[in-house]
Amino acid sequence: MANTQGECAIEDYVASFAERWGTDAATLNGYLADLRGDHVFLAAINDAIRDVPEFNGKQFSDVAEMRVYRVMLYLLTRAVKPRVFVETGVHNGMSSAFILLGMEHNGGGELVSIDLPPLDQRILDQGTNALPAQKKPGWLIPDTLRTRHDLRLGQAEFELPRLLEEKGEIDVFLHDSDHCYSHMMFEMALAWAFLKPGGWVAADNVEQNAAFDDFARGVEGAPMIVSTFAGPDRVWQHGLVDKKVAA
Repeated sequence: MANTQGECAIEDYVASFAERWGTDAATLNGYLADLRGDHVFLAAINDAIRDVPEFNGKQFSDVAEMRVYRVMLYLLTRAVKPRVFVETGVHNGMSSAFILLGMEHNGGGELVSIDLPPLDQRILDQGTNALPAQKKPGWLIPDTLRTRHDLRLGQAEFELPRLLEEKGEIDVFLHDSDHCYSHMMFEMALAWAFLKPGGWVAADNVEQNAAFDDFARGVEGAPMIVSTFAGPDRVWQHGLVDKKVAA
């Protein structure tokens, strides 16, 4: 349930996640306990941001403070246990860190990321801030998690087709780059062709346009919308749709 500021809680989604991901609430709550109990991870994030002016001295006391979106990605990784997880859009690397931690706790998996630092004003206007001074994409990811990470810098229009052809088949795709309608549809449609049956496409900021809803309708999927914020002053939503296994 959203609080008075419109921020939602991960606990509100555990039951629906369990149903859609083919597991049970007790298992997901166990994964959530693993996440909250990983004090090394929390300390590494706090150490990374401590002296970065853009974080204004913020220090997290609980991973849940890093929002429903990132915790959702951790739980998805734990539940689905992807061999190959592809994402577009890395920025500071907070979301990537949660995916990589899920893989570390699973004991397997590779995250392949494509990113182009946000310099275009059109992208910045979508709500993405410029990287902190002297920082590169993914700078926030703890060093202990980087062995599972393959970061490729460049435009997704060129890098994503190459990556997918190279991998042949992927388990999860996350769109979190340019959120204009045409680019979202391009990425999701391309990734869908390489997504294994039973795999998942996820997208951030689906509130910005109708791309995710239209995509899910086009592939005859059953979309799930998850909110990090759902208030009158701020809406931040994420979409999930799975590729059904043929009967």
